Amino acid sequence: MDGNPLKDRLARRAPLFGGWCSTGTPFVAEVIALQGYDFIGLDAQHGLWSYDRLLSSMMALSRTGAGIIVRMPSRDAAAAGRMLDAGAHGIIFPMIETADDAREAVEACRIHPNGRRSFGPVRASQSFGRDPIAVSEGVSCIVMIETALGVENIEAITAVPGIDCIYIGPGDLAITMGLPPGNDPIPGPHADGIERVRKVATARDIAVGMPCTTAASAITLAERGFSFLAVGADTWWLTERARAEAESLRAAGHLGY
Repeated sequence: MDGNPLKDRLARRAPLFGGWCSTGTPFVAEVIALQGYDFIGLDAQHGLWSYDRLLSSMMALSRTGAGIIVRMPSRDAAAAGRMLDAGAHGIIFPMIETADDAREAVEACRIHPNGRRSFGPVRASQSFGRDPIAVSEGVSCIVMIETALGVENIEAITAVPGIDCIYIGPGDLAITMGLPPGNDPIPGPHADGIERVRKVATARDIAVGMPCTTAASAITLAERGFSFLAVGADTWWLTERARAEAESLRAAGHLGY
């Protein structure tokens, strides 16, 4: 039983660099993890994942040593508990805008008396055993701040006990501010909001993370105090490589000529 490889490092706010998977393919998740990333994010919100494929991915990832994080499509406590029972080390809850939202997320991860998660660690017992306290407190509760309202309420959100990490969603945050979506901070209210979240969370000794387009941008954010950094995504990498090779073929007079 190795527990959660991310828990202590998040508590120390040490930098963690992960790969992000949206294709819904267990083999791809395994290949990325074997490159040495600290964690793999399985995107069950926007990605092409079924429960069976998520389970297969978690089984494949368990041999790699990478932390297993699942981003949920909602704050549904039963769905989150199912992912944790299947072996996820942590859950990302989207669209957290108030302290009540954050409290729901924490309670979905924790077993009585600190939450409402039902005890049933079918695969989780391989990492945490069957002690309810270890099963409950060993997982990472990560909440997403990705709206202007979430930024506005960040003090109240970070005051909720049991949050392991604040994960900023810059794309949706930009949209709620009337700006085009993207991963990089946009000078003005968008960048200011991201910095406000970082400062408030850091003052509360809570790790902060963001998605990054490249390793270089992830390193820059780590130097600024961000801890939980997803670098790129399988869909981006596949598209980028396929496009580059196709452009080389077109330049040589092939593909469509």
